[in-house]
Amino acid sequence: LASGVVGLEGSSCTMNSAAVSAMASRRPRARSLVKSASLAASAACCVAVLFSSSFSSSATFAGLQQGATRVDTSTTAARAYTSAPVATPPEDLMTIKQRHLTPSAEHLEYAVVEYSGRQHMVTEGGMYETYFIRAVPGSKVRLNRVLLMKQKGSDGQFEVSIGQPLIDGAYVEITILEHLKSEDQTIFKHKKKKHYMKRWIVNQKLTRFRIDRIVRGSPDDGVEGKAPYPLWEA
Repeated sequence: LASGVVGLEGSSCTMNSAAVSAMASRRPRARSLVKSASLAASAACCVAVLFSSSFSSSATFAGLQQGATRVDTSTTAARAYTSAPVATPPEDLMTIKQRHLTPSAEHLEYAVVEYSGRQHMVTEGGMYETYFIRAVPGSKVRLNRVLLMKQKGSDGQFEVSIGQPLIDGAYVEITILEHLKSEDQTIFKHKKKKHYMKRWIVNQKLTRFRIDRIVRGSPDDGVEGKAPYPLWEA
């Protein structure tokens, strides 16, 4: 039956139309045979196509292996930040009367550092609060996820460095001052027509720290302090 209905020619499959029409004109059992024969033909086509594609892909891979060249690993990656002078913003006539009353960071050196999903705009000597930092009060911690820095250059002009996304070698050294709790936060839950109502008060753990210095060093500089796992170096 399969030899009378199906014929494979290379990767293409053809069916004998006369045999199919003759079998279809017979009793219902012949129709089921026709369906099974068509399924067998489609399966044979899939097998032939997969075999030919796998053979061509293996030949291509072998050719790539023969003609492959060694990749040069001596090149160094580009720096992950860009620097540019401070641009002058456009004139805003709507706020010109209140501008002298608004604090400005035009003459400040600052950095934007990220910790625990929050971005802090910090300056040297300032005190800030953030989510809990697991460190003893009085210890020094480095925050090395610096996104932006604004510093004075050797010519006295301000220069802005923007990380892509982080600035290589830059970090902010802080001193942990104390751990405290936030103000009361009231949580209220209610479901209508269900006699469900709950209210409770929670406090978040916070850490207050001071900015000691903002450093833009080299990415190859070592970190000062004691290694947390000295046995790993052995």
